[in-house]
Amino acid sequence: MNMKNIKTKIILSAIIFLSVIGFGGTVDAAGAYLYVSPATLTKTTGNVFSVSVGINTSGSKVCAIEGSLVFNNLSCQSITVASDAMAQSLPTCSTPYFLIGIPNCTTLGKILLTVSVKAGSAGTSSVVPIGVDIIGEGASLGSASISGIYTINAVPAPVQVEKPPASPVEETPVSPVEETPVSPVEETPVSPVEETAIPSSSPALFDVITQPEVKQPQKDFLTPIIAGIGILIIVIAGYIIYKKRKREIV
Repeated sequence: MNMKNIKTKIILSAIIFLSVIGFGGTVDAAGAYLYVSPATLTKTTGNVFSVSVGINTSGSKVCAIEGSLVFNNLSCQSITVASDAMAQSLPTCSTPYFLIGIPNCTTLGKILLTVSVKAGSAGTSSVVPIGVDIIGEGASLGSASISGIYTINAVPAPVQVEKPPASPVEETPVSPVEETPVSPVEETPVSPVEETAIPSSSPALFDVITQPEVKQPQKDFLTPIIAGIGILIIVIAGYIIYKKRKREIV
């Protein structure tokens, strides 16, 4: 089924619906348009962000919207259709054509698509609706649209903080240590000891000085007693011998 047949089918469905409920006539389509929101934005290269595609009815009754999206300096990441809209042709990033019906039509503005994109190189980028057809009750309401124009900035270069060159360390000169001259120690001459001559006329004094002291043995008071006893024994023995010899002679 081609696009023309799909559009015809939606229009016919709307006509049948109007016939059933008794509505008819011509719809004032002034002011209805498709738009991309936000209309302007500033991003950085590589940023991923979302935009919306919606319908502003300007009070007109809108039943279907047809169109396609063109991405300039943007990479399409995903396209999601609103839950309360009916996609008869589901848009994708590789084929961003859409044909969306609105059950029971609407006179209120509404979001139809949510698109995720990735910013390209530094400069200007845009999301542009093309081939737009806003369909009302049995008639086309127009093809007006507003694109989204975005400014893409380059990624700022990392700031390199230059370290100041290290100041050379100035070595403080060390003052040489002055050696205090040591005064030579004057040796005090030692006066020779004069030997006092001992006159030769004092032999006793000389003997006392030169000869070592002889300790006198202590007197033993038992010696005379023992000697006396010995003499007494000898006398008694002599007397006995004398008496014995005298008897032998008699």
